[in-house]
Amino acid sequence: MRPTTRLTGLTRALTLVAAAGVLLSITAACGSDDEGSAGSTVTIRFDWWGNPDRATVTEQAVDAFEAKNPGIRVETSYAEFNAYFQKLVTQIAGGGAPDVLQMDYRYVREYADRGQLAPLDSGEAKVDTSGVTRQLLNGGTIDGKLYGIPPTQNTQVLLYDAAQWEKAGATAPRDGWTWNDLKAAAQKVSDATDGTVRGVADFGGIEDFFEVWLHQQGKALYTPDGTLGYTAEDVATWWTMTDGMRRSGAATAAGVTSKMDGSLANDPVSQKTASAGFAYDGNLTPQSWEIMGRELTLTPFPSDTGTLGQYAKPAMMFSISQRSTHKEAAARLVNFLINDPEAGRILGMSRGLPANSTIREQVTSTLTGPPLVAFRYEQQVGSKLEQAPPPPPKGAGTVKATFQRVYEDVIFERSSVRDAAEKFIGEATQALST
Repeated sequence: MRPTTRLTGLTRALTLVAAAGVLLSITAACGSDDEGSAGSTVTIRFDWWGNPDRATVTEQAVDAFEAKNPGIRVETSYAEFNAYFQKLVTQIAGGGAPDVLQMDYRYVREYADRGQLAPLDSGEAKVDTSGVTRQLLNGGTIDGKLYGIPPTQNTQVLLYDAAQWEKAGATAPRDGWTWNDLKAAAQKVSDATDGTVRGVADFGGIEDFFEVWLHQQGKALYTPDGTLGYTAEDVATWWTMTDGMRRSGAATAAGVTSKMDGSLANDPVSQKTASAGFAYDGNLTPQSWEIMGRELTLTPFPSDTGTLGQYAKPAMMFSISQRSTHKEAAARLVNFLINDPEAGRILGMSRGLPANSTIREQVTSTLTGPPLVAFRYEQQVGSKLEQAPPPPPKGAGTVKATFQRVYEDVIFERSSVRDAAEKFIGEATQALST
């Protein structure tokens, strides 16, 4: 098995996106230097984000691809989410972007509009998408062209320690439960542990979960023309709720919340400083309960409107660099990872529920442990899931980072909720207009 480079020293999302706005505008060549003559080996690069569990199976899948494609060698690298995108921005600016890159739903338009991604439904980079539902493909489609193919889907979830909730006398989630129900349950957990374990990780600064709440109100992050789909009043209502949980002790303290960066090392649930937290079910790997230190229960979001607000989200996407000199070889790798039964067997649900319907049936028939729990959860909520919105507009990455940054002004009491909400709307509007 080839060595994998794992980046350390995670960088805050704000730094990442601020750099992206400058660096992504630089057009530079990428991919392998050797063109590869007849009979020679072509070398391509494949980078992704994830944890060591995902890295292990991805490396195994790449090994299987190379065995079936002896004329193609694949160099690989992975990192945690924030570090991955920071490196990608730097690679593009320096002319060294990977041929195949894992792309996030929120950033695909940003990269595509800057000419960094090749269309995947025509030309050298064409990939077979016949087994993937249109519902998922819409998430990577921009102006009628496909720039990202989701290998899997996931959806939002609340993970909670049912045993700890029961011990604390907290009422377990049920059909029709509300945000006040969540607050009450979280408060009981915090009180029962004298605050050493908070009931829920503070989720106020995470735009992904604000989006679910917006959908519950009949609104969206963005309008069809790429402007904000909500107001400062909406932001203030959301932050008033979450900040209230923090002030009461139901949610994690500011010092813990500000360190949340998507890594397990700074995840309050993994570190047992919180009994529950919002997440995506695609993050559940066979080793999840071992990593978390106990078995957790999955439940849908609370809602005050009767509308769930969650949607079938492309867990991530595979894209091909526009500047790759080996687009055909890159497309063969993407095609293998999405459509090949052997790849499906190896990868399982390491990135979420397989998007290819045939592979999905194959994988889900043999699941055990946390991936089986995630699959059953998807079955539970599947009929209630909305269709994923189209890719967010340029500047959405900056908006996401700004949302988190300005919320920290609230939790550290540097600003009132109202002032912070107004400040955020102003900065977000500016980011979308540049």
